[in-house]
Amino acid sequence: MFATPAEIYEHSFRVHSALTALREDDREFTYREVWTWSDATMDQLRELGVAEGDVVGIFAGNRSEWVVVDSAIARMGAVKTPANYMSALDTVAYQLAFAQAKVLVTDYELGSALLPHLDPEQAPIIVQLSDPAGRRIPGSVPHVAPPGPEVEPRSSGYRGNPDARANLNFTGGTTGKPKAVSHTARSVAAALYIQMIEAEIGVGERMLLMSPLAHSAGAFAIAGIGRGANIRILSSFDAQRTVDLLVGDDITWTFMVPTMIYRVLDAIDELDTLPDLRLRTVVYGAAPMSPTRLEHGLRVFGQVFLQLFGQTEAPQFCTRLSKLDHDLARPELLTSCGNASLFTEVMVTDDEGNALPPGELGEITVKTPFALTEYVGNPEATAEKFWDGWVRTGDMGTMDDKGYVYLKDRRNDMIISGGFNVYSREVEDALTAHPQVAQAAVIGIPHEDWGEAVHAFVVCRDATAEAPAGSLTDAELIDFSRGRLANYARPKTVEFVTELPQTPFGKIDKKVLRAPFWKDLSRAIG
Repeated sequence: MFATPAEIYEHSFRVHSALTALREDDREFTYREVWTWSDATMDQLRELGVAEGDVVGIFAGNRSEWVVVDSAIARMGAVKTPANYMSALDTVAYQLAFAQAKVLVTDYELGSALLPHLDPEQAPIIVQLSDPAGRRIPGSVPHVAPPGPEVEPRSSGYRGNPDARANLNFTGGTTGKPKAVSHTARSVAAALYIQMIEAEIGVGERMLLMSPLAHSAGAFAIAGIGRGANIRILSSFDAQRTVDLLVGDDITWTFMVPTMIYRVLDAIDELDTLPDLRLRTVVYGAAPMSPTRLEHGLRVFGQVFLQLFGQTEAPQFCTRLSKLDHDLARPELLTSCGNASLFTEVMVTDDEGNALPPGELGEITVKTPFALTEYVGNPEATAEKFWDGWVRTGDMGTMDDKGYVYLKDRRNDMIISGGFNVYSREVEDALTAHPQVAQAAVIGIPHEDWGEAVHAFVVCRDATAEAPAGSLTDAELIDFSRGRLANYARPKTVEFVTELPQTPFGKIDKKVLRAPFWKDLSRAIG
């Protein structure tokens, strides 16, 4: 088995050279063309002083160059640090400075916006990707153009050390400065293999990717390249555009976060008839999906869904809920995130790291070959993250006697109301079971008697800016939750909104929701 992403790229470039690798609205590239462009990019990075072990940042929108540059970094033994184009610019600047990036590959729009946030004393060399309008970031170096068909591709000659650092990823930073997560070439390669297998990516798969390539979509793009897939890249998500491509482009595989799936389902509901699709796999993750909307999706698309559960520290597939487990005849499984993926062990532990018996609540803990090696420069957080080789995820849950894991909450999201533990996901699932509710997010807010009271933010299907509650009232929704939730877990207050804030990683940003309620108090949650 190849032990580095460089070897995975090299093998796929050779074996699949005649196939189409990447497609956009107005461009497409074969594997051979990506190969020669990767060669040229390696040459350019070397000319700019990048050597094995140096850090190269990527801060760019979704486009084919993202994969080209990624392959060049891997094939020369450099270290990649990807920055999400949805992240705050100060956060991106912090990431690049902390990583000591020698070069930053970016596009005009993002690079121009970022430039004032960079410390001139620490700023990396900027390589700017091509711009349709011919605009240039001052002082930048233009990214090398794709070579012509007369140029022969070549092996990089690099196999490298599987135990050397390959990726420096950063956590979401919802509770302070983002932490730098170090992954070796071996752990990155292991994660890619798991994704190829568990996400059921086949040779020639027609993939559609439209969430940021700096996050999960990029990992799936690389896994797809490793399998010889045909990858359609969208610059951003649009529900109607997605439906059009699913129908007209014979897409067989896609990845979406739950909010995206909800919007696609709503767009399909507007059609007179269900479209005829070749879609056979929809991978979802990054946030819990409402069981009610999941049942809706199964009725529309069929048994094509596959859920992942992981985190930056142990990416993508710690557990997976398979297509067969997405079974309307077994609705209890639709609230699970599945069981352990290949090469991975999962247990639920108490506060001392001891395994708990089935059904007992604790922290979900995993042992996997694609785990981080450390939080760079943060030995205390590294020590806290590991228990004798097991990675603490920070997610609370239970495991049944068949090994299925049920997420209850993030440790920091648990609400304690009147001495009772309230798990926001259970409340959110109960609320989204109402036919008029599209989304719900639940937090704890200050209460004189109970410490915290359960407060729900709700997005209704028929919401408008003028009437965010649509035809629903808070009293009706709270009454609906009776019988579904214990009295202490039912929302005490409901706030109707037209949308919920999201982190750059597709999760509902509860820190933003909590802030107005806790800002003037000495104790804050999360």
